[in-house]
Amino acid sequence: MQRLIKELSEVKNKNIAIVGLGKSGLAVAHLLSYLGAELVINDKKREEEILDDLASIRGSIKRVAGGGHPPDVLEGVDFVVVSPGVPLNTPSIVSAIYKGIPVIGDIEISWQILNLIKPDVKIIGITGSNGKSTTSTLVYEFLKKDGKKVCLSGNIGYPMADAVFRVLNKEVDFDYFVLELSSFQLEGIKSFKPDFAAILNITPDHMDRYSGMREYIEAKAKIFQNHDKDSYLILNMDDKNTVSVIEYLRGVYLRKGRLPHILYFSRYQKVYGAYLIDNQVRFNPREEFPESVFSEMEKTVLSVDTFRIKGVHNIENIMAASLLALCAGCKGESIKEVVKEFPGLPHRMEYVREIDGVLYVNDSKGTNVDAVVKSLESFPGNVILIAGGRDKDGDFTRLREIVKEKVKSLVLIGEAKEKIANALGDLVPYYFEKDMRSAVLKAKEIAEPNDIVLLSPGCASFDMFKNFEHRGEVFKEIVKSL
Repeated sequence: MQRLIKELSEVKNKNIAIVGLGKSGLAVAHLLSYLGAELVINDKKREEEILDDLASIRGSIKRVAGGGHPPDVLEGVDFVVVSPGVPLNTPSIVSAIYKGIPVIGDIEISWQILNLIKPDVKIIGITGSNGKSTTSTLVYEFLKKDGKKVCLSGNIGYPMADAVFRVLNKEVDFDYFVLELSSFQLEGIKSFKPDFAAILNITPDHMDRYSGMREYIEAKAKIFQNHDKDSYLILNMDDKNTVSVIEYLRGVYLRKGRLPHILYFSRYQKVYGAYLIDNQVRFNPREEFPESVFSEMEKTVLSVDTFRIKGVHNIENIMAASLLALCAGCKGESIKEVVKEFPGLPHRMEYVREIDGVLYVNDSKGTNVDAVVKSLESFPGNVILIAGGRDKDGDFTRLREIVKEKVKSLVLIGEAKEKIANALGDLVPYYFEKDMRSAVLKAKEIAEPNDIVLLSPGCASFDMFKNFEHRGEVFKEIVKSL
């Protein structure tokens, strides 16, 4: 697909529809209205709520349609920007595609505009089922420590369209954009091309949105669909679904020619890229790399004992982030300094408090089954696991082996508690609790010295909380009040 915008002036007076007015949709509306577009806004919210959200840019609004996404709502627009929370099988989107109206996502439109105003900027894109936020933040911190002008955006912090607006207005200047990218955001890309990309892992998640794993894997794989021989792709060698994208990659590049530079990270074997050996992360560059990158990778060694953040999944995150940063020209010494200092992000294996010899850990971001596995792998055992919430069609039987090995009791909450009990309740004692407070109190009641009370729900939070952050904050407040 050719780019929709070849000159910034082409945006002026175009009829552009924005479907979904969450944080990213609002940012795109602000950016496009500044460039002179006539906007059609469609959202599930009532029209009055939409107009309140758009108060600062109301002069650019041609039409507002609230209350849902009927098939004919996008009639007569030049193209559509769909927010990540709106599935592409939504009737209005399907109708637009059928009529030949281009449909793109917020990352695509932001990248197209950025590429016009600053074509030399380097893009680092990171996706995966788990670890995206930590890895993206690490890359950002590595590059910042190295003295580079870098922006952290996408599915973390503020939307990419906001950052592009600030660059356009010369409020800031960046040489690197580090983008956390969800599968939902990647569904909407067409010409977007990161210079450096990583797929951290692909495990069952959002199965309430996708027809199956193949569709989900292909959504993740879109991150490299526009790569060329000068691009870099980082993959997790230990994750079979991630490695499977190589076949997809070969299919893409049979039409294009030479593959991008491909590197791997592994905790179990020596690979081209980053690998774990003798409790150290070492790097193995490819011969064709630029000399500066080759030599920096070859001489950099990271000792796991120096990492401030703990957990096997964080070793993987550091390996992936280090590879991306090194390939982007970062010095190994900058990476070494950051991993000694970086405390991790809230709600991700966050140590909250120790009470009477019992450690309380907040892993509210553990919203799928694989995230729970990685969290449990980080402890020797004696875990009282608080789990449950809104099910995303997760297969909780995949937890049986790790629960049998690491967990002494389950404390279950939310809509999925019975499903989890049916999958795991024959292995360890379990308790149903009505809310987070009663769950924490039950965990405290049954805990003994040297036990770990771990909140790692394996589910979405929306049945009881606004989001995973809200869930984690409630957990921490309760623990701190004990």
